[in-house]
Amino acid sequence: MAATRAEIRTAWRYGVVGLAGGLALLWSLALLALPPAGARMLLPLLLLVDTAGFGALIAVALALFERVERTDAARGVTPLRPWETVAARVTVLTVLAVAMAVPMTLAAGVPVGPGGVAAIAGGVAMTSVLLVGVCLALGSGAATLSAAFLRVVPGVVLLIVAPVLHLSEAVRAPVLFLVPSTAAAELLRVGTTGGAPAYPSALWALVWGTAGAVGACAWAARGMTPSIEAPRGRTVFRRAPESGSRTGPGVAGTGAAFPGRARRRSPLLSCLRFDLSAGRGDPLLAVILFAPALLALLIRAGHPPVSAFVRDSYGFDLASVAPVVFAALILLHVPLIAGSVVALRLMEDVDDRTLLVLRASPLPLRWYVGYRSGLAWLLSLVGLAVAVPLSGLAPPWSAGLAVSVAVAAAAAPLLVLTVTSMASNKVEALVVVKAVAALSVLLPVLAWTLPAPVAWVLLAVPPGWGLFALPGLPVPELPPVAVLLGGLLWTLVLCVVAARRTGAKLEL
Repeated sequence: MAATRAEIRTAWRYGVVGLAGGLALLWSLALLALPPAGARMLLPLLLLVDTAGFGALIAVALALFERVERTDAARGVTPLRPWETVAARVTVLTVLAVAMAVPMTLAAGVPVGPGGVAAIAGGVAMTSVLLVGVCLALGSGAATLSAAFLRVVPGVVLLIVAPVLHLSEAVRAPVLFLVPSTAAAELLRVGTTGGAPAYPSALWALVWGTAGAVGACAWAARGMTPSIEAPRGRTVFRRAPESGSRTGPGVAGTGAAFPGRARRRSPLLSCLRFDLSAGRGDPLLAVILFAPALLALLIRAGHPPVSAFVRDSYGFDLASVAPVVFAALILLHVPLIAGSVVALRLMEDVDDRTLLVLRASPLPLRWYVGYRSGLAWLLSLVGLAVAVPLSGLAPPWSAGLAVSVAVAAAAAPLLVLTVTSMASNKVEALVVVKAVAALSVLLPVLAWTLPAPVAWVLLAVPPGWGLFALPGLPVPELPPVAVLLGGLLWTLVLCVVAARRTGAKLEL
């Protein structure tokens, strides 16, 4: 109970509870905006893919932050056992996921009774426990948050793909129940449709799914034993030169040397050199370079069969909403990838005290933050230039499409500065990124469903300006020049505000 109370306070302090409430509100509004049949069809998939996995990455970020702060070592000298720590964290995050499912189910208009409510809550809870446990087991031993993501993603792909195939009825085979999360998906299907179990052996599948969730938590508890060694971090100091050299030990990438005179370098080259030296061996850098192209090729190969399946099974033509799919998966998603990766890496520099090294060097911190923001913009622009033509979903080339790409790319540095201005550590940074990610998916849906007089509210969000120039969306028409100038100017204003707040927090 004491551990659970501590986890509740932690979730409240870092904004996890507020994020859960905000996401529940956003997804409920999105379901209300959809036709009733479409909302009921989408609800179980949304509960499985997003709501049930709400706390998975947050749990990993909390574990890594506690290791940096040595909270895990302090906990190790208390009577609290590792499995109690895992049970408390999993319980709090699972309760939040189940609470999020309640308003979403009501918004979708699903007529559920007590049995349906129990089935939906049980499906969300089982999936949440399974995903949080597996992510903790795989990611809590990583040195950085980016390395943890690369460990977690391959491990949870099957836990998500198998139940999605089952819910969508793309694959109808009992073998899918060998994946424990499929049993939870069956609970969601029964609860949202009111139907009977798909197979007579569904009860055994539930037993297997429950055993998988318990096993995932036990696996996670094995990795929660703290080490008495110092927390691992990234090397930012170079080895001292041999005696007789002109320069003494310095800070990598800054040109700082004592007692000799440092060779003057441009701030941009110093930032780049420091970033490369601190991130050498980080596999996420390679992933971010190739992620837009891989995403576009995956969509290009997968969209036609998925569209044919949806048309044959549900009578809905995805081609009619191609601009929405393109905006959500390519136009707004690529800048989100670039901005979130750069922002989380910068917040890890804050947690690891790496910025203290820069503070003792001739390199101003404002140059480093500006460099990271510019890097996010460059990665976003290059990624969109590659992903837009490769995806096969983009409308024909036009001035409106070019303006949409330019305005969307500018959202990446804004995300970096927003995270640094609002977050104090990697956990709060992940909370901000998850909120922005949900908003980026919701914006194209709102642009498609809101009536024209109300659609103007989308201009309050800088990426929303780009949607007004994207061909195919039913929004009020604006000249591309007006969209370009208005979107970039509004983004610049918010960047300046966020940069000032970041400067005040980091004491630039």
